[in-house]
Amino acid sequence: MDETEHAVRELWGRIAAWLGAHVLAGPVRAAADAEWAGAAVSAPGVSLPEDLVAWWRLDGVAATAWIPLDFAPLEPAEALEVRDLLVLVAQDEAAYSDALAAAAECLPGFLPIADDAGGDHLLVDLRSGQPTYGAVFLWDHETPQLGVPLWESVSDLLTDTAEALTTGAPALSRYAERGGVERPCVAAVTGTRELVWNDAQPDVRSFTAPSTERPPAPLPAPVDWTAVEAWLGLRLPDDYKQLADRHGPLDFGEYLWIHVPCVQQDRFDYGDWLRETHRTARIAARQLPEDVRPSVHPAPGGLLAWGSSRGSDVLFWDTSVSEDPNRWTVVVRHSHPIPDSGLRPFHPCGLTLTGYLRQTVRDTPQLPSPPGPLLGPLAGSMARTAYLPTAAPWTPPAPTPPRLTEAERRIALETGTGLDALRLLSPPPEHPYLGDGTWERLFAELGTQLPKEYLELMEVYGSGDWGTWLRFLTPLRTGERRFVTHVEETLDAYRTLKADYPEGYPLAVWPEPGGFLPFANSYDADRLGWLTEGPDPDAWPLIVWPRHTDQGPALTGGLVDTLLAWQRGTLTDGGLAELDEEDDPVECAGFDPWDDHAYW
Repeated sequence: MDETEHAVRELWGRIAAWLGAHVLAGPVRAAADAEWAGAAVSAPGVSLPEDLVAWWRLDGVAATAWIPLDFAPLEPAEALEVRDLLVLVAQDEAAYSDALAAAAECLPGFLPIADDAGGDHLLVDLRSGQPTYGAVFLWDHETPQLGVPLWESVSDLLTDTAEALTTGAPALSRYAERGGVERPCVAAVTGTRELVWNDAQPDVRSFTAPSTERPPAPLPAPVDWTAVEAWLGLRLPDDYKQLADRHGPLDFGEYLWIHVPCVQQDRFDYGDWLRETHRTARIAARQLPEDVRPSVHPAPGGLLAWGSSRGSDVLFWDTSVSEDPNRWTVVVRHSHPIPDSGLRPFHPCGLTLTGYLRQTVRDTPQLPSPPGPLLGPLAGSMARTAYLPTAAPWTPPAPTPPRLTEAERRIALETGTGLDALRLLSPPPEHPYLGDGTWERLFAELGTQLPKEYLELMEVYGSGDWGTWLRFLTPLRTGERRFVTHVEETLDAYRTLKADYPEGYPLAVWPEPGGFLPFANSYDADRLGWLTEGPDPDAWPLIVWPRHTDQGPALTGGLVDTLLAWQRGTLTDGGLAELDEEDDPVECAGFDPWDDHAYW
């Protein structure tokens, strides 16, 4: 077996493996014999290209429409019959058409290798010495002209098809770049496991309908893609950019959010979302064995997020697939894997963005085999993301100097102590918000004083959000949302859980002696409070009631020291969210103050 034949067999093997995994088996084409090969080159000045010979020698080739544009391979005998018929038709009609007259002259130097249901054919140029020798052309029976070759050779046809099937990249992209009129196409599998080739046009309107209640709409100004891509250090896929330009942030299929570079105050910031999504993915990936651990942007070849679902799935591109972003394929981090489905923690789907979206719009669930499992079936709808009705284009932030000098950083993270160091690490607001009441009124309602350290901290910072995770209740607010109301709601929930699962909820509950008295909560529904042990509030230890793990012991430090160690990433007591090893504590630290509009 020579090198060409080996390459052709390898390419067909890739295609056959994909077909076997995804579509129903159908008829096969037999191999050609030596006698047939002689008949195929009966015209003068023609010869069979080596890869075409290797192609015809293959046995068991699927005779279904697996070739892009829905062409199916011809049997060897059919190929000769079809050529004779095409020549005969051209000769009969030559007097009525210059194009057919020219066709009658040249068609004996071509060989059909495939046809479609509409009567068109793929022809290979057998004319030795011609620049297009071995190229594959489309012969449209309604416009009998050769035009630009679809593929430069049979090997090129097989390579393009294998790449399109296994990666989801559009077929015929290089043909389009050469000026061809046929549109690039992508492979799709129907609910009855039939392969079809769909237009790769990235406008999702070809397989969806706009919502009547929240129709998609472009952002009020164009996205500055040059600036966005410079900030990312990567070019982005064309279909994603066109999707964003035409439709803005999308709610796709009533389940997926396609996040585009946009911003809406207090609701969404593309840069912040990308940064936090990638941080979470890095932490999750680090728990995996090294051989299945993906890298995450900005690491070279890392996963780059583009969407999320109502089920908390996160969708990425695998940028390691190709230097061409239009060939990046989708990877999904499923939040609730189906048992025995074959899902990987970060599951590669082998489809580009458009290919993936198209596959989700179907009538039946996807079989748990490559390239799935996929999300869906989803409704074929697209709507403006409900929580971003007035989103504007996102602009990368301008570079800023470090917030702290090296000397200040050393104090904030290493040598400083107490409130002075905490102020440096997390600057307090100019006007702390405590509420419209007094400490004396709160103490009277609680029936107890509170630790002096807590009062001193609150007088400096007020209520608010530490490190975008830990929320300190507004202590002096009056009315329905006052401090005691939140405390009672939390403790009522704890009492209910304790009654049903006493072994999992061992704490006494305030105002019982030594009972748990919460004053803060986290975005993960953890609670931070005191164990009210003894008459001296300043001696009460801190404790965390964790939401996602077993109850731990009381913390060993005071409130300010605990906050400082936690924001530095050096807290050894468990219970509070930890920094990732790649996090910069100065960037992650901070305090976001509230006002009376805050729920807490």
